[in-house]
Amino acid sequence: MASITILSEESRQNAAPDPKKDERLLPKLIEKFAAEDPDFIIGMNAVLPETPNAPLQYDELTVSRLDNAINYMAYWIEQSIQKLHLSSNEPIGYSGLQDLRYLVLEIAAIKIGRPILLPSPRNAVVNTISLLRETGCRVVFYSGDLGVQESELKNSIPELTMLEVPLLSQMTNSETPHYPYTKTWEQAKDDVVMIIHTSGSTGVPKPICHNNSVIRRLDIESEIPTIPGRVNASTSLCEPGKAVLCGTNLYHLSGICFTLMALFNRYTIVFGPADGLPSGEVMYEMIKSMKFAGLVMVPSLLDHLISKHGEEIEGFLGELEHVNWLGGPLSPSTGSWIIHHLPTVTLWQIYGSTEMHMFPLLIPPKSHWSYLEFHPSFTPDLDLVDADEGLYEVVVRRPATITTPVFDIFPHLDEWRSRDILRRCTDPGFENLYRYEGRTDDVLVLSNGLKVNPLHIEVVVQSCAFVAGCLVFGEGRTRCGILIEGREGEEELSESVWRVVEGANRGVPEHARIARELVVVGVESKRFVRSSKGAPIRRLTLELYGEEIERVYEGLS
Repeated sequence: MASITILSEESRQNAAPDPKKDERLLPKLIEKFAAEDPDFIIGMNAVLPETPNAPLQYDELTVSRLDNAINYMAYWIEQSIQKLHLSSNEPIGYSGLQDLRYLVLEIAAIKIGRPILLPSPRNAVVNTISLLRETGCRVVFYSGDLGVQESELKNSIPELTMLEVPLLSQMTNSETPHYPYTKTWEQAKDDVVMIIHTSGSTGVPKPICHNNSVIRRLDIESEIPTIPGRVNASTSLCEPGKAVLCGTNLYHLSGICFTLMALFNRYTIVFGPADGLPSGEVMYEMIKSMKFAGLVMVPSLLDHLISKHGEEIEGFLGELEHVNWLGGPLSPSTGSWIIHHLPTVTLWQIYGSTEMHMFPLLIPPKSHWSYLEFHPSFTPDLDLVDADEGLYEVVVRRPATITTPVFDIFPHLDEWRSRDILRRCTDPGFENLYRYEGRTDDVLVLSNGLKVNPLHIEVVVQSCAFVAGCLVFGEGRTRCGILIEGREGEEELSESVWRVVEGANRGVPEHARIARELVVVGVESKRFVRSSKGAPIRRLTLELYGEEIERVYEGLS
């Protein structure tokens, strides 16, 4: 079972209060917010129209209705688990549709004093089983299609109880008494409140326990000093009362963080339809339907939106102030389009992970938009990996600071090696900038010993409107190939893809170039295996297409 820290009752009684931190504990924050501005719309979900060409509608959640829903679910969960005889710190789980019930259950779980495990509904069942077993979670609440997995999950974990939660409308509209939450910051800071899992891109997903101290990382922007003449890269740049379109999933750390930061900073967070995955087409329709001050997306989604709809949406982005991306490199063509067509918009990336959370950054110059610049007061250690290439691994070492929650998650560690590789900028005057180059386990080693960073090709090909995903392969071979996943209905891609690959080949060393004979186009019946944040899982997807890859190499020889 994952390590879950709960303060002893004696420690709670002796803890000194800190009123400023006390009121920023999430249950108290929402209660205060609801009392001060009950009608503020904290979150929205798009609702696709039932008839063609009809405008999008939105399900809105005000802070007062959120507060009521949290109280309702705190009582509802307690009553539902009363006969299950769970231990005092035993977690509960939730997995469901992508709506704001995630936020409701997260805060309700804090109120009743239980960590909440958030397994991705897109997980393979075997991965969900692993997470439930490792955390000792014996009750899972769900909405949507997770119920179809019930028999398989219960066959593996006979003691598992699965319960479907009410509709959000029932949570918000049912008159409910206040459910008290009286802990102080000192009493609550080490309580695990959420268990989020890693993407599983290199194996079985691992549960990561986030306590209130980790959550507080989202509420410290005002404590990060400003640098004269520079701007901190911060979601607090989005002014209170404005709307941010979030193209990430609510079960992933990014979706959780942006939802909670909307509470801390008092802006409105807007998600796509609850029963669908984020897509460029839906984002396009949402941008046409309302004004946004910020966009937050993973690279593949932003690439698709701009490559297919850039010219069409430009006129709808007059109030846009910020575009953020996270989860990997953004296509050069996408970034360049934003810089030149939206000159008043600030473009910057978010860097972090489930274990490290988010690093304080500075907004990079527009000329170097694709680079990271760490805040000089909170720069992690950068261990040299390859002097000739200027490559470094991000490493976090003690002493711990408020921006290194990895040591709240792993208090027994003195360092955390991220396995993230950055390339230092060599342009004069920009030596403090670094560009994300992938992970140590991404690098391919050819049979002749030469190394290939697959991202250099993948990021270019991924930017095409007709490409849903791509993976370079060639580990242990003499030459590299590429596996392409087309968007739905687009499988005849060989000629179109090759023109793009040819262009990408010109930007990499000869040994890293893709041979035309080694282009494999995926089929609809074998979609890429994806992580919780929607990125292709390299090892599992290449294993899925092992026979096809082997055949193209045989044809080459």
